[in-house]
Amino acid sequence: MKQFLLCIILLICNGSLFGQVTLSGSVTGKDNKPAFESLILLYSSDTILIKTEVIDEAGLFQFQVTDGERYFLQVTADEYVTYFSETITVNGPTSVAEIKLQVKESNLGEVEVVAKKPYLERQPGKLILNVENSINSTGSSAFELLEKAPAVRINNNDVITLSGKSGIVVQIDGKSLPMSGTDLGNYLRGIPSSSIEKIELISNPSSKYDAAGSAIINIKLKKDTRLGTNGTIAAGYGQGVYPKTNAGISLNHRSKRINVYGSYNYAYRKAFNHLVLERRFYQNDTFQGAYIQDNYLKFPFNNHIARAGIDFNINKKNSIGLVVNGITNQFKQEGFNSSDVQGPDATNVSAFETTNDSKDIWYSGSANFNYKRILDTIGSEWTVDLDYAAYGNNTQQLFTTRYYNLDHNEYQPAYLLGGDIVGNLSIYSVKTDLHKELGKDRSLDAGLKSSYVIADNNLQFFDRSSGASIYDSTKSNHFIYKENINAAYASYTQKLGKWMLQLGLRAEHTAVSGHQLVYNVTNDTSYLQLFPTAYLSYQLNDKNSIEISYARRIDRPGYDQLNPFKFYLDPSTYKEGNPYLRPQTTHVIEIAHLWNNSIYTQLGAARTLNNITEVIAPSLTQENITVQTNTNLESAEIIYFNASVPVPITKWWTSTNNLNSYVALYSGNVANTTINRQGSVAFNVQTSNSFTIGKTWTLEVNADYRSKELYAFDRIDDIWSFGIGAQKKIMQNRGTIRLNVTDMFYTNVTTANVTFTDYTEYFDVRRETRVATLSLTYKFGNASVAANRRRSGGADDLKSRVNNSGVG
Repeated sequence: MKQFLLCIILLICNGSLFGQVTLSGSVTGKDNKPAFESLILLYSSDTILIKTEVIDEAGLFQFQVTDGERYFLQVTADEYVTYFSETITVNGPTSVAEIKLQVKESNLGEVEVVAKKPYLERQPGKLILNVENSINSTGSSAFELLEKAPAVRINNNDVITLSGKSGIVVQIDGKSLPMSGTDLGNYLRGIPSSSIEKIELISNPSSKYDAAGSAIINIKLKKDTRLGTNGTIAAGYGQGVYPKTNAGISLNHRSKRINVYGSYNYAYRKAFNHLVLERRFYQNDTFQGAYIQDNYLKFPFNNHIARAGIDFNINKKNSIGLVVNGITNQFKQEGFNSSDVQGPDATNVSAFETTNDSKDIWYSGSANFNYKRILDTIGSEWTVDLDYAAYGNNTQQLFTTRYYNLDHNEYQPAYLLGGDIVGNLSIYSVKTDLHKELGKDRSLDAGLKSSYVIADNNLQFFDRSSGASIYDSTKSNHFIYKENINAAYASYTQKLGKWMLQLGLRAEHTAVSGHQLVYNVTNDTSYLQLFPTAYLSYQLNDKNSIEISYARRIDRPGYDQLNPFKFYLDPSTYKEGNPYLRPQTTHVIEIAHLWNNSIYTQLGAARTLNNITEVIAPSLTQENITVQTNTNLESAEIIYFNASVPVPITKWWTSTNNLNSYVALYSGNVANTTINRQGSVAFNVQTSNSFTIGKTWTLEVNADYRSKELYAFDRIDDIWSFGIGAQKKIMQNRGTIRLNVTDMFYTNVTTANVTFTDYTEYFDVRRETRVATLSLTYKFGNASVAANRRRSGGADDLKSRVNNSGVG
């Protein structure tokens, strides 16, 4: 470790230049006068921002660049149309022709500085959903956006998979969410789409990312990037079975040295979950009985998201930043379950009904302090991040079950079960990263990170059937979980003509402790693991490039997955964590081809050991009881193929099409049921079509089809959906009105059959996927755009340069 730190210090101190020359020129505006204080941005040929300068009083600019490389320039100013240059090849000191800016026709209208990004955008190593550019994303939530995302599946228990891979890490602005399953689903349901800029689906992350997760879904919230003082206000109303509303405002002040920003979003979304079940129990293949159940759960969400931050450029080489976030999500669940009980002759013998009245408050807050030092003029930098995040929840539950005979008369006293759940989780993290350019064609990335997590969950159940609250020690528990991870990584990149190679290695030492206070049971473990990554690309010609990448990943059980609490759905079903879950490890290799910078194809293979799988299986200790829990399968083997084909059919019609297909084979034993490489071929086809009508109207039509799939013990039926929307620019392009309908024909319904030894289950789950939404967005203030200060938090994404090298 000492040698590693010494290497970093030496590299920081080494600020020598390699092959540096000047790229200079002049910029003029109205009446051929110098465009003083205009902003000029220097980009690499693959659109990565390198440096930003201000035009001087004489209208001149100058950059230090690398000889032999290609660049392009962008110039922005309030009263002028944004300028983009052609690609500039540097061959010794280079002076470009005079740049003449054009005056805007109207200073009141907003001028778009870049072409509108498509909803689906493919970059090497990732697929990006540009949410803010999609009409059909209006009025929905993060959860609903993921339901429609290519290669993403969410089952009836809110478990997320990507291209058949489980163990997906979901992040908000690069910070991993410490939850999974229903808890994660409810959290995402509370985040309105109006607060989201884009969603990144990262299939094979590089060594700079934490090793956790077989893949990463990163949800990036909006941030205003315009110069001066400006802001955006938005409001919307949606109607499905129940109403939905949202409103938000963002404010931003950006100058040369300081950027202050803040935003607030509110969403009210009343939704439902309708689950129909048929559970059949056997003994030695002889039918013993069944439950025919109908569960209807409705839950109104009241969600508040606030964000504030400041970036300050101390001087040309040093800058600091602080950003804080806060989220509260309050909802009241009202559920009704009716169950018919069948005997061995398949006729009804009794029934029971359960009502669920729950009040939930979930809240979280986080803060990030970051420091950045520019080490030279060719892109080297050093960053430090300090992070703190806190999550909490308070839940009060009351389950009332009444038992009926065939005449619908109660044959035994009602059972009232009350539950009080208090949970708190704190995350502390410190991280430092170095990016060092070692010359024209070489670079090094290295870093250290340490994190500490403590979770304290206290669940108390009380039998209230008699009118008094009697503590039930058989259902109550108090669980404390602690985790410490220390990591170091290094990644080296080398260009050799048309070849590009990147090799990386990450080491992580993990120490965890779980303590069940009620039973006085403690589980401690620690381990050190290495996670190599490799990437190789070759530029065949101007239109064709290929790349191959490899990574080893780990997915540690979520804190809620380890929590041994029992959460009752009805007397016959409960959800329970598994404190004995082991981490799963995955090897991933991908080969990709890019044609004409547009058509992207990818072939990948992954093998996961100790695959963490959520199952609903019969209890091995209780008769006719079903348990929802997580367990380790022996392995999962996945081969997948993805293709992205954007097609500009006409000047006014653009179609973006995606195919995601895979074969997933699962092996293991759950509930005395053994499967050996059981799986099937599955695919997802999605098309998004945008039609430009005149100067102010846009129409968007989306369709999605997901095939049948055999997922471990579940046979899932196919699903399709169709959405349509329209938008109109108003108020000299500062305002936008959008109207859209999602899942117009209400076909996004999940049905499946589950099979275990001596147990079968059929389920049909319907959510509120068909919603019509009307929204208005208005932007005010300065319309000129400046580049964001690039920074990375304790678990943020790769820097742009590495992102575009094809490894994440």
